[in-house]
Amino acid sequence: MAAKVLMTGGSSFTGVWIAEALAQAGFEVVAPLLRPREGYDGVRLDRVVRLEKAAVVTYGRAFGSQALLDDIRAAKPDVLVHHAAHITGYRSPDFDPVDALARNTAGAREVLQTVRRAGGRLMIVTGSVFEAGEGGGEEPGAVTPYGLSKTLTTAAFDYWTRETGLAFGRFVIPSPYGVLEERRFGWHLFRSWFAGETPLVRTPLYVRDHLAAPQLARGYAEYVAASLVAEALPAPARPSGWIAPQGDLALKVAAEAGRRLGRECPVELGQQARFDEPRVRVNDQPQWGAGWDETAFWDAYVEWYAGLHRAGALN
Repeated sequence: MAAKVLMTGGSSFTGVWIAEALAQAGFEVVAPLLRPREGYDGVRLDRVVRLEKAAVVTYGRAFGSQALLDDIRAAKPDVLVHHAAHITGYRSPDFDPVDALARNTAGAREVLQTVRRAGGRLMIVTGSVFEAGEGGGEEPGAVTPYGLSKTLTTAAFDYWTRETGLAFGRFVIPSPYGVLEERRFGWHLFRSWFAGETPLVRTPLYVRDHLAAPQLARGYAEYVAASLVAEALPAPARPSGWIAPQGDLALKVAAEAGRRLGRECPVELGQQARFDEPRVRVNDQPQWGAGWDETAFWDAYVEWYAGLHRAGALN
């Protein structure tokens, strides 16, 4: 019988990729979502439609809610993957890490107890390179308010899993990109090119660990499988992709897009003098997710943005 994974956050950009990879690896996936189905539109609805093909999706399931507890009792998952996190306004210096902690951990003790009583063995929390002790930088603690919220969330679940008797694992995500991504860096590049403009990269000197979504998802599924059979508590996974300055990523995307679109995709690299975030934030384990098809990734990535442009949705 296939192992079952109950995974929060499945409608996020990385969440839908992870759910697909888990299903492809032979896991049965249950994906409770926060909103009712009619609460999703645009790219977020596209993700939900894709998620429904890989998982049993339930709606209106806030973390800690009675509905979520009922899902756990019905599914009897072997693994709880807590991929969801409060991120609204996460780039703002006014982001409230204590409020985010409360949202991320609402009813957590009862959730974990219910997982354990249902026969669950393992909980995995998705972490961030902006947490304390992560990212390979020289900062002594968490960086950015969002990083602090993730640090506090990790500490809380580490405590409660030990109390509950579940094994505890962490999968630390660096800088993901790919099809169905948020409206950030890649969106800015392609929107500019299709509008006949040259995109400006304002932070070309930030060194980040650029992890393509298929590699990230494949690595996550590998980590879940390895953690289930581990005799000791699983060590955190810190998957690494391509470590390079943000400016180099822009030039690579431009080259890959230009070849596939048959047009010039120019990029302007700004003179970065301000560093509101750490200059370096990277992982150190390139073995996770090896063997993904990079050519197929770029084909799909460029075509996805081209499709958005044809539909008038790239704005």
